[in-house]
Amino acid sequence: MQGVIQRFEKELKIKLQYKSTGIQSEEDILLRAFSSSCKTKRDFDWQNDERVDKDEFKIAMEKVGIMIPNNIERDQLFKYYDTDKNGVLYFREFTAKLYGQPYVGDRKGNFQIRSSEQLAEDFRAVLVKRGVKGFIGMKRSFNIMDDNKSGTLDMYEFTKGMVDYRLGFTEGEIQRLFDYFDYDKSGDIDYEEFIRAVRGPMKVGRKNIVNLAFEKLDKDGNGWIDIDEIRGLYTPKRHPDVVSNKKTEDQILQEFMATFEASHAMRNNNTPNYVVTKQEFEEYYNNISATIEDDAHFKLIIENAW
Repeated sequence: MQGVIQRFEKELKIKLQYKSTGIQSEEDILLRAFSSSCKTKRDFDWQNDERVDKDEFKIAMEKVGIMIPNNIERDQLFKYYDTDKNGVLYFREFTAKLYGQPYVGDRKGNFQIRSSEQLAEDFRAVLVKRGVKGFIGMKRSFNIMDDNKSGTLDMYEFTKGMVDYRLGFTEGEIQRLFDYFDYDKSGDIDYEEFIRAVRGPMKVGRKNIVNLAFEKLDKDGNGWIDIDEIRGLYTPKRHPDVVSNKKTEDQILQEFMATFEASHAMRNNNTPNYVVTKQEFEEYYNNISATIEDDAHFKLIIENAW
């Protein structure tokens, strides 16, 4: 059965990639196939959660260009993707399994609409798995996503970015996530809104520890630290990734400095490039904080580094 599934998914993804465009996503193609394959029109959920039975599933795949050779394979595939085992296959259920994302539903077949906070948390979880570099990469990719270089993301640019992360979100979910990120309701998302929503705020206790570390380094109290001084003082040998032999001290130091280099590139003020501001210092540790659950562990990292 595993061979049947692997062959089916490989062929399906190739077809979807070939058919999709900048305007019509892979998800759009699948949704249209699901929706147009229903013999009896059921209640169509506004969150794009159409559902099909076994025969309709086979028809839907044919509309995409996949021919399931017989009913045995059809039944095997349907059973595999029918996560809640209720005898019907939801669009969100299918795409979640296809792209390796969590499906939120129950065994009675009730589809539970994820809140904006849950969607943001799902997105955040993907970044956490990538470690701090995921956040650094997000900062860098923000400018890439910003096609017209306006300093903000409109709905079209935001959607393209979400598709790149292959989260399996529906169009409706992407729209709600966009609205959630657009804190000031301007119709666009600036970088601060985006990163604030993705990582969430740092706990007050952790923020106080970070501020104490900065004050220790900022000896003259002018609000910034010379970057060469940081390079000489920062001690990565007790960083968790170094202790666990995942990375070398040099790699951690390079990542640490890359954070501030990326911040310098996005500054809109006249602060010299050879310094690290308090805001940039706090931002770095906010990124670290987002990947660490234990407060004591986070405190230890700060103390060991400085």
